[in-house]
Amino acid sequence: MTTSKPKTKADPKMSKPPSESSMGGVAPEGPPRGGAFLLDPVVQPIFTREQFSDEQQEIERMVREFGAERIYEVKDDLATPNGELTMELMREVGELGLTSIDIPEEYGGMELDKATSALVVEALTMGGSASWVVTFSCHVGIGTLPIVYTGTDDQKKRYLPKLGSAEWLGAYALTEPDSGSDAAALKTTAKPAEDGKSFVLNGTKMWITNGAWADLFVVFANLEGAGVTAFLVERGTENLSTGAEEHKLGIKGSSTVMLNLDGVVVPKENLLGEPGGGMPIALNALNIGRFKLGAADLGGAKLVLNQATQYALERLQFGQPIAYFEAIRKKLASMVVRTYMLDSVIYRTVGLMDQRISALGDKKSDPNEIMKALEEYAIEASISKVFGSETMAYHADEGVQIYGGYGFSEDYPMAGAYRDTRIDRIFEGTNEINRMVIYGYYLRKALMEELPLRDAVRSWEASQISKEAALGWELDVLDSGRRLTTKCLFEAISLYGQDLRNAQIVGEDLADLAINYFAASAAINRMLQLGDEVLADTTFQALRRLVVAFYAENVWSLVYRLRPTLFASPTTSRALPVIDRELARLHLPFDPVQDIHTLTDDLYDHGTYRF
Repeated sequence: MTTSKPKTKADPKMSKPPSESSMGGVAPEGPPRGGAFLLDPVVQPIFTREQFSDEQQEIERMVREFGAERIYEVKDDLATPNGELTMELMREVGELGLTSIDIPEEYGGMELDKATSALVVEALTMGGSASWVVTFSCHVGIGTLPIVYTGTDDQKKRYLPKLGSAEWLGAYALTEPDSGSDAAALKTTAKPAEDGKSFVLNGTKMWITNGAWADLFVVFANLEGAGVTAFLVERGTENLSTGAEEHKLGIKGSSTVMLNLDGVVVPKENLLGEPGGGMPIALNALNIGRFKLGAADLGGAKLVLNQATQYALERLQFGQPIAYFEAIRKKLASMVVRTYMLDSVIYRTVGLMDQRISALGDKKSDPNEIMKALEEYAIEASISKVFGSETMAYHADEGVQIYGGYGFSEDYPMAGAYRDTRIDRIFEGTNEINRMVIYGYYLRKALMEELPLRDAVRSWEASQISKEAALGWELDVLDSGRRLTTKCLFEAISLYGQDLRNAQIVGEDLADLAINYFAASAAINRMLQLGDEVLADTTFQALRRLVVAFYAENVWSLVYRLRPTLFASPTTSRALPVIDRELARLHLPFDPVQDIHTLTDDLYDHGTYRF
């Protein structure tokens, strides 16, 4: 295997979207606001993997090679906790620079963009060890980034070179036995010590990924007189101890333990950020972890799809490969469609982040400004996490079904994938919490007039896409869905006001409308950017029609369910004819069966997912 550490930064132009004219639409001035995709025209310039710079493509090839030749070959040895092998691989990727991508150069890091950070996680996941990728992701994400963004210069000099080289492993300690999603309800306490030079921490932390192997913990505690505060606690500190490994359903090879703090003394210089400033640190770390988890799910989805395809082509029943039975074609075609959409979601999201960071200019060196830039896309990060984890769950479930009885056997890959992926809907905030983030941020942005939702609804009937335009039907369906989503969101805010935060049944449907639109529009815009030759390709025609069919089905069911709740009053019921007219436009003017055959024939010809 030939691998070398990247020597230079990725091309800063790599996040630049295509020109407005090439997109056939009007691009917003500067980086769009988070969540603005619901208010902007359907056709938008977005970042996609087809825009990877030469260096990013080189990094992706290198990482995939490492995954195939190093991780895949020892994946069985990583199926149970193996700290020695795990750290050996961590230090190897550290030598390649992969553990320091998000660390500034002045502290020994690569300081590359978020797109590169995402593609590395995606490519590593295709190595086949979810457990090892969890260790890696926790270390480079929530175990390191709080120091990158909020650490003092002294803290960065002390810890980032060690974390960046994987000499030290990082961990993140927020959750407690009685505090999961309610992160503000921490019982771990911190009090100033009598010497005035340190703090004394007491409490118990739960589900600490990397806990048994970590050298440095980012610990959150309620500081007396201040509130939730972050501290950096080194392994070996007196009165700090870890419990036994948890017996988990999946990701069994990662370390997950309890962390006990029984009078742990932490020097003042290890307070991270400001006293009482722990919650922004915690939430921003999770925000970053969400799009990275989505990227890991993308790699896993591609791996499972490829494995299921190969098995279906090789498994004979009734005298032919099961791949050619329509029930299997339907499953694999749906997996291709969802994978393409997820890929488009992940790189659209990180492209937005990189674009906003790039627009900071001289402020790019200010960690607080970077954190604000990343938080701007909290909606998109949560979408990446929810859509990614649920896509991966779908793939694993259908993968088991395609393998049949062998899918239920631990001797075949689907049983492990099925177990390992279940945690993804809980990691980095449950999917229920992330849906609350999505509709909660829309509520806040609408009430603070950061997004002109009212103006968008007033003009929502005026927006029409010409049937003569390229992809006329597909864009028309997307625009109808977009208008329906903004209308439902506006009426929900009008009906519930601030109480929408507690109206979770309605809120989850609203979040799903936004999730599905973001994903489908990302996929279609990605195809538009590939040009006329691709648009004319029969496989891409089938793919884009099935993407929009998937979207139309979801919009119809979600709006139909919201209809009696949001449009029951005498005032809102006047909108029902328009709502029903828009729903009627979601019909399919094509034969999806033929498109399923076209898409799976292409999949079988290549033997692998190729987009």
